[in-house]
Amino acid sequence: MADEAAPRDATQKPLLLLSESLRNADMYYATRFLAGDPFIYLAIPQEPVRKEVLVVSHMEYERARKESRVHDVRSSLDYGTNLKLDEVVIKLLRDEGVTAVEVPRTFYLGTAEALRMNGIDVVPVEEMLVTKQREIKTDQEVQYITKAQRACEFALEQALATIKQARIERDCHLWYNGKVLTAERVRAIIEHALLDAGCSSNGDLPIVSCGKRAADPHYSGHGPLLSDEPIIIDIFPRLKTERYFADMTRTVVYGEPSPEIAAMYDAVLAAQNAALALVKAGILCRDVHFAVCDLFEERGYGTIRTGAKSGFIHSTGHGVGLNVHENPSVSDNEYVLQKGNVITIEPGLYEPNIGGVRLEDLVLVHQNGGENLTTFAKQLVL
Repeated sequence: MADEAAPRDATQKPLLLLSESLRNADMYYATRFLAGDPFIYLAIPQEPVRKEVLVVSHMEYERARKESRVHDVRSSLDYGTNLKLDEVVIKLLRDEGVTAVEVPRTFYLGTAEALRMNGIDVVPVEEMLVTKQREIKTDQEVQYITKAQRACEFALEQALATIKQARIERDCHLWYNGKVLTAERVRAIIEHALLDAGCSSNGDLPIVSCGKRAADPHYSGHGPLLSDEPIIIDIFPRLKTERYFADMTRTVVYGEPSPEIAAMYDAVLAAQNAALALVKAGILCRDVHFAVCDLFEERGYGTIRTGAKSGFIHSTGHGVGLNVHENPSVSDNEYVLQKGNVITIEPGLYEPNIGGVRLEDLVLVHQNGGENLTTFAKQLVL
């Protein structure tokens, strides 16, 4: 289970994390304690299991005892009154006999200098063990991600239902209930649906991007939605309580798509199917990514592999969990997919003078294949 982190190698230095956990997924994963103010997590390798200590403000002490997976929870008052957090860290390490710690590369510089001045060696590491552990999802984590994905699909269903009821009026604008239907209005429908399903958009706007501006992959979209133009809808909600994300994209057209958009959609769908067919444990991310590049290049589109500035200009996918973008990256790298990875497969094509098309599904990697956690249909024309 995620709340039973794997023991560290006894040859490794103690791990020190000093952060809040609302935005720091590693800190939340290690402690399963959610707090907006920085607190201390220390993991000391020892046999037969590592020792873990959590130090929080006294205001958070009782809540941490009840909610955290760490059993040894201490109050900062145990180390003295009116102490700065750096001073608490130093006293904690001295009491535990720790003279060297591993920290993430994002560790506070001022704290690192204070520790070194007090004879404690601080070793920043490129990738924390806890970050690696997060790549493999437990059954419980998969359930949370799937729950978020169902909320995602519910929100998209509400959005598309509104678009389908629109009428085409002057200047090819879509109208709904006597008003121009805008990206902002559809986005509000999505966000309300996510709230109803126990999710939030985590402060990032769902993408509702129409027309030529849909050729900008992360353009959130604004203004009137148009007939006969591609509308990219990308929703990436997070469960409010469980904290896990989902991610899904569909591209639709209200009206008649241009031949160019129809051809792009066919290519994107074929590329996604080719990638999905490869997903299983033991496959290189590069092989999945290059299968997408191969198909697009065969159909005459530029790709990131050839250095093109239009066409397929991003990776094939990414991990999803406590962050919406996390390891592994399904791109040109040597990462070997492992059972328990949850990744997106999201090929897209982007032509500035035409628009964009993207399809994105969420996939759980099994030993002999991939399980598509996305159930929402793919249909270009509404």
